[in-house]
Parts: sequence; C-alpha cells; structure tokens
Amino acid sequence: MRDKLTPPNPPLSDGVITLRPFRADDAAAITAACQDPAIQRWVPIIPNPYTEVDARGFILMTLQAWHDGSGYEFAMADATTDRYVGSIGLHLGANERRHAIGYLVAPEARGRGYATRALRLATRWGFEQLGIERLALWTLPGNLASQAVAENAGFRFESMARNWEVDRDDRPLDAVMYSMTPEDLADALAAEETPGEVPLAGWPRELRATGTRAAPFVEIAALADLAPGTMRRVTRADLDLLVGWTDDGIVVTDDRCPHMAAPLSLGELAGCVVSCPLHAGRFDLRSGETAQMPTTGGLDADGNHHAPWSPSGAELKPEPATKKLEARRLTRVNRLRYYQTRIRDGRLEAQLPILPE
Repeated sequence: MRDKLTPPNPPLSDGVITLRPFRADDAAAITAACQDPAIQRWVPIIPNPYTEVDARGFILMTLQAWHDGSGYEFAMADATTDRYVGSIGLHLGANERRHAIGYLVAPEARGRGYATRALRLATRWGFEQLGIERLALWTLPGNLASQAVAENAGFRFESMARNWEVDRDDRPLDAVMYSMTPEDLADALAAEETPGEVPLAGWPRELRATGTRAAPFVEIAALADLAPGTMRRVTRADLDLLVGWTDDGIVVTDDRCPHMAAPLSLGELAGCVVSCPLHAGRFDLRSGETAQMPTTGGLDADGNHHAPWSPSGAELKPEPATKKLEARRLTRVNRLRYYQTRIRDGRLEAQLPILPE
C-alpha cells in the first residue's frame, strides 16, 4: 500500500505558474472555465451544462482524493495573483506503470505556456514522489494544442487507442496516447539545458512528417557545423533533409521543393522564407505555407488555381490546350512537412522513420 502524500509546502512553482490544492473560492472560476466550448469538446467527461454545484463537488472530490491518497489534483494558479487558470491532476493506477496525468486551461489563460509549465512541474513531482516507471497521458484526436503541450513537456507519442474512453453520453471515444518514462524525463531535463542561443523553431503540429510520431531520434548534424541564416542538405537512409537556421530558429524538413522536387537547400534563405532554385516559388519554413506560387502556376495546398506568371511582369504568350498545359494547371503545390527535433550534447537530432545505424 502506497504512502499518502500531502500537498507540497511551499506549493510547486516555477515563478510563473503555481500548483496548489483547490480552494472553495476557486468554484466560480472553475465554473466559468468549464462553460468554454473547447473544454466541453475536448474534456467530454465533464457535465454539460456545468454549474457551480458541479465545481464545488469537484473541489471536494480533489480534497478527498488527497486525504485518501487516491489521486493528486492541483489548481494551476498565476504565481503573481494566485488566480485560478486551470487544473492538472495525477490519477493513480494499480502500480507505478499505470499512473496517468491530465490537464485543462481556462480560455483566457491560453497561449501563455501555462499548461506546459504545469505539466513539467506536476510530472517531475510525481516521478520523484511516486517512483513512477511510466506515466500515461491521452488526448482526443484533433486536440492538437493539448498534444503540443505533451510533446513540449517531453512525453512521447505511442499510438491511437480505439474506444479508449466514453463521453458523457456513453459513446466510445478514440484517444491519442502519450507516455513518459524515467529515461524520457531525463531527456526532457537535458533539453531544457540547451543554450538559449540555439533555438528550435516552432511549426504547425498538423504538418508533422508522416510516420515520425513514434520514430526514433537520429543524429543529423553537429551544432558547430550550423550557423544562423544558412541551410544545408543532410541525407539519412533514403531521406534528403533540409536543415535551415531561420530567424525563428532551426527547422528540419524535406530537402524537396513542394512543387518540382528540386533541392531547396540550393535556394536562398531570407528570414524564414526559402526560394526554389528552379522557379520563383517561395516557401515559409515557419508555417509550411507557400509565400509565392511558382511561375508555372497550378493548384495551391487548398486547391485554388493560380495562373502562370512572369518574373519580369511581361505578358505570357498563349499556349495551345495540351496535356502538358493541363498537367501544369492540375499540379498541386503542397505544404512543407516537418521533423521533430531536439539538441543533445551539442548535436541536432530529429525523429526519422528509419532505424538508426
């Protein structure tokens, strides 16, 4: 039988966010947060409608769980004002390999990194106090913001679990499964020690390269060989990668123009935008979007047609209707795809769908 824990005193804090037990005066803020359509959608086990009676019942349940040693729920609070901004809890399983963690953030507090900070604090406390060997975390498919929080805190994607949970109407729900082991935690701690002058650029999570979510990290370059404002090609197995150090930091994508498959590493990098060496197409390495369609025109990533154009502005000569013309008209210019990266011991690593040598 595990020993019961008491709330940390002083509360867990990183100076920006504080994790403390819930209090009765949090009820109004919890009630307001749980009216949010996003919370109702992505946390489908909470009541709808959500009332202050529900909030008071939740608070009493969390305090009882601390007393029983059956779970450890924290209120996320702004470290300066002590105002409630979200919830995070460790849910205990049968043993040290079956514990789980979950969280939500009030709508007005989103976009400030609170969830990632809280997840790091609660995770480290849990591993230290509970001897955790595997900590599970799951989100619903489509909840990309929550998945980004998990990955930013060092959790690893595992799989899609079918019919994992049921919603408030007892309908089955699939879940995107993450986990953290002591080794993953050590990696996450090491990543935070990366010098601030070597940033890793952010990118849209929905543009992750296919087959990489559960892939191993593979070394692709020494930081000493990279410099701000430069690009280089790196080949691993049959993958040709573009490593670019943009104004936003380092990014790794395929070294292939999303229109003509030419090596983007031979183009020019201006800030976060790279130009294709074969045509006037330009692509934003920060967003994955096309900044300027190629001179041949064609379909953009959303299926909209763009006519051919001339870099000089001269009027183009009309062409007869041929299969070549039709092929150009129907050629789609796709969005870039990205590889998750990290820095370890002065070397850049990326998640690649290949077996490391």
